[in-house]
Amino acid sequence: MILPRLIIGAASSGAGKTSLMVGLLEALGRRGIDVRPFKTGPDYLDPALHRAVRGLSSRNLDPRLMGKAAVRACLCRAGGGGELALIEGVMGYYDGSPASTADLARLIGSPAVLAIDASGAAESAAAVALGFLRFRRNSGIQAFIVNRVGSPVHYRMVKEAIERRTGLPVVGFLPADPALALPERHLGLVAPAENPDFLRAVAALGDAVAENIDLDALLAIARGAPDFAAPEGSAATLAAGSVSRPTRRRKKARIAVALDGAFSFYYEDNLDALRDLGAELVFFSPLADRVLPSGTSAVYIGGGYPELHGPRLAANRSMREAMRRAAAEGLPIWAECGGWMWLLDSFDGPDGTSYSGCGLLRGHARIGTRLAALGYRIGRTLAPSILGPSGTKLGGHVFHYASIEGGEAGKPALSFTRPGVDSWNEGAIDGSVFASWLHIHAAANRPVLRAFVEAARRARAASP
Repeated sequence: MILPRLIIGAASSGAGKTSLMVGLLEALGRRGIDVRPFKTGPDYLDPALHRAVRGLSSRNLDPRLMGKAAVRACLCRAGGGGELALIEGVMGYYDGSPASTADLARLIGSPAVLAIDASGAAESAAAVALGFLRFRRNSGIQAFIVNRVGSPVHYRMVKEAIERRTGLPVVGFLPADPALALPERHLGLVAPAENPDFLRAVAALGDAVAENIDLDALLAIARGAPDFAAPEGSAATLAAGSVSRPTRRRKKARIAVALDGAFSFYYEDNLDALRDLGAELVFFSPLADRVLPSGTSAVYIGGGYPELHGPRLAANRSMREAMRRAAAEGLPIWAECGGWMWLLDSFDGPDGTSYSGCGLLRGHARIGTRLAALGYRIGRTLAPSILGPSGTKLGGHVFHYASIEGGEAGKPALSFTRPGVDSWNEGAIDGSVFASWLHIHAAANRPVLRAFVEAARRARAASP
């Protein structure tokens, strides 16, 4: 299939990939280009920014999290029919092998444009560009964009040096302007809904890109990508986890999904897979709603920032009681990361203030000043649960600052082993409740989502 595509990489984290991506989405959207956004790696926050600009879901492309075939299938399914698949990279261009931005570019046959932070540099920026171009044969890099440029003279110096040394074009720049900055916090950029300045920043980035970057040159590079060969089988099926739709005779599971400022970390492919498995998804707000949606047969609580919304979550006693009733009635409840924190007896706010949680699971979540865990994990369940029998394999990603204290009375959910290093247990299982730090993706966890939907369907069938 013909699929114009382009990866926006960078020489390092903090070099301006996301600001550039947001500006490109805005500027191309103004021109009426049907751009489909994607994010390299397991991140949730950057796709939320893409979605806020484009008004459609941004999908993750992560070979380690999803598998190579599922990455290609997702790109085919979500990018097909658009005029451009625009993919934001992760960290530095070569960081994270075997799932780096460079690795993804090779996997999907995508040309890449490398953003270089030129602050405080001129000829030296060319050394960086040349090093990235020659570091790996067939790097995929076809052009450069320069960020944090101080003046037109500065840009001309950097552009001439890079083009002379590499033989590749510099297609534009973003100026060193504080008005173009997007605010950050401990897990990444601030979510659009929590940044009152977001729309102004998007407009400013769109203006800067439209004025200083050759969009026609970028589109020509993207359109020069080789034809894209989807993996064998249905792209939709591969991305959703090889599922089949239920027969009409079976009751449809109604899964309530927590979605608001406190809980928003979900892979869109997970939600699609749950629907494809026959679930009806209904969204609710633990911050604002007093009860679970009518007819709920299971609850799914993703990650997010419960610690930033402690007062409102604790004050919503009606919702916490509704969660306790759901657990007492045996409804399947699955919580990831921040969702686990909310289900505990209590959790910290950023200043150390303790707030009441739902009390479904024992323990207190304490927020640290350093990362408690970061990286990909593969574990196995330690007991039968709503996600499958004991020994069920779960693979995913963890990224959190919190640690759990005082939860010894509960049953650990998962066992992890790093060969030759150590092994440990974490998470919690209590009746129909399953919680852990692990964020999983549907493509690599097909039996897990199927088991969850089946548990929800059984709960629905047992209800009056």
